[in-house]
Amino acid sequence: MIRKRVGKRKGADGKIRKTTTWQAVVRRSDHPAQTKTFKTKREAEVWATSIEDAINKDEYIPNPESKRRKIRDMLERYRKSELPKKRDWRNYERHIDFWIERVGGYKISALPRSLIVEIRDEMAQTREPATVNRYLATLRHAFNLAVTDWEWANKNPLQRIMLTEARGRDRHLSDKEITALLDAAKSSAHPHLYAMVLIAITTGARRGEITGLRWGDVDLGKGRALLQHTKNTDKRTLALVPQVTAELRKIQKVRRIDSDLIFENPNNGKRTYSAIEDYWREARAKANLEDFRFHDLRHTFASRMAMDGRSLAEIAAALGHRTLAMVQRYTHLTDSHVQTAMEQTALKVLGDA
Repeated sequence: MIRKRVGKRKGADGKIRKTTTWQAVVRRSDHPAQTKTFKTKREAEVWATSIEDAINKDEYIPNPESKRRKIRDMLERYRKSELPKKRDWRNYERHIDFWIERVGGYKISALPRSLIVEIRDEMAQTREPATVNRYLATLRHAFNLAVTDWEWANKNPLQRIMLTEARGRDRHLSDKEITALLDAAKSSAHPHLYAMVLIAITTGARRGEITGLRWGDVDLGKGRALLQHTKNTDKRTLALVPQVTAELRKIQKVRRIDSDLIFENPNNGKRTYSAIEDYWREARAKANLEDFRFHDLRHTFASRMAMDGRSLAEIAAALGHRTLAMVQRYTHLTDSHVQTAMEQTALKVLGDA
């Protein structure tokens, strides 16, 4: 719709003159009304036609300010608004910094999907699909907010871009490997690595859960530790064997007075999550472990529970899983134990018959 608007304006010479302007109005049931005023009717018609074409092609961005926004702006807003809500915000920090470095200079409306695919495939050469997908998921979520909440974009270029993830790993240590790793961790230059490995392999706790432990969370007398912040947000209690409590008492004797973290970074008193990585790799190499990650200590504990005849429900409870689906990978180990038990019972039933 084009409207002719006649008004009056005082000129530089003080005289009142009539003015004529043309107001273009675009009204669509599926978009907010857009209005803009021009000096000529032709300019108004061209603008209205361009807006309608953009809406028809699903390319219209209602907020004019968004035309100058860049990926860096989007991710910094995401960092400020969303990270305080995240339990594992440090991972998101890494993702955001990565994407700002790689594509931060692109305008939101001009980021090529082909570039994201190229970066995805490049990452997949050195990282697991699950890791690559976590980076993609952070950028995708930021784009979703830019489309739905901020009106900075009209579409998300990261739809249907995730890699196919392989079935969950089931790498666990043999008795010989456990001994070799514990010996290597004990001789590490990092003062906390041995205790952390010991806790992981005897409780199935995740690295982030272990490094988040505080002295107020543990009862060394009863051999218990309460995980306040877990992946599924449910609190979970760990049973600490005597070997673990003995190591924690050693750490307690030389703890920093300005930090209540058990496994703080010796240099700054902050969490030691990333600080142990180099030491962990050294210990892993010294123990001659191939294709093994810190998280596989969790699988080792779960596998030992299964081989000891624990049910899937017991394993799920120990690991903090809400459903049995996540521990189905250990079914063959529990089934093997059950089969052996059945055979032994059957032989007793038959006796000398």
